[in-house]
Amino acid sequence: MNDGLVNGALFNGASETARVVHELRELILRGSFTPGERLGQEMLAKRLQASRMPVRAALQQLEREELVTIVPNSGAWVTRMDAEQIDAIYRLREVIEPLVVRTSLPNLTTEQIERIHELGDKVDEVTENPERFDEFMVLEREFHIATFAGADFPGYRDRVEQLWNRTQFSRGTVACQFTAADWACTRADHHLMRYYIDNCDAEALGEIVRLHIRRTRRLGAQLELLKDQSIGSN
Repeated sequence: MNDGLVNGALFNGASETARVVHELRELILRGSFTPGERLGQEMLAKRLQASRMPVRAALQQLEREELVTIVPNSGAWVTRMDAEQIDAIYRLREVIEPLVVRTSLPNLTTEQIERIHELGDKVDEVTENPERFDEFMVLEREFHIATFAGADFPGYRDRVEQLWNRTQFSRGTVACQFTAADWACTRADHHLMRYYIDNCDAEALGEIVRLHIRRTRRLGAQLELLKDQSIGSN
């Protein structure tokens, strides 16, 4: 996993704070910093080759996105969530995300649809490949977010992306324990999404997205139950 600096060209003309926000967010989403890990300002400034002020501002921005938790006079940590909080976020996604993709579909441009297919092909290449699991996690997120591009209410689109970000670590915890059947369902969902996009069937697209999220939520709950049972048996 390459967790170094991203291409600076992405931030041509943008502020130093915007660059640091982006890079720190990506490090958290890629698992370079895990839930509960402390984010020292000096360490981040050195790692991101930035001064303390943009690092401090970036931490405050990511706190607003609920990826970071700041404790006054103590420090900052990657936000940790319990099973109930994660379940609540997935339930919220089950309601909001189908609405966003249904609204997005009629407005997708040819170029945006081509990008969705391009990402879908890349996701296919790494699905159920344990050696490329990190790539799968990144590409699948990009694939899903690409389907929101045509949504005509950006506030909701941004909110869905934030919900995706907040569950990224837990999603990886669930996905790394997929069975062959789980992987087959995941692959089928992605193909169905692309099929419904090509056929401009917004209702069917929204429904497959809902079921896709629901399955991940239920698998996560089952894994949590199994963990609790294991703890209780010791």
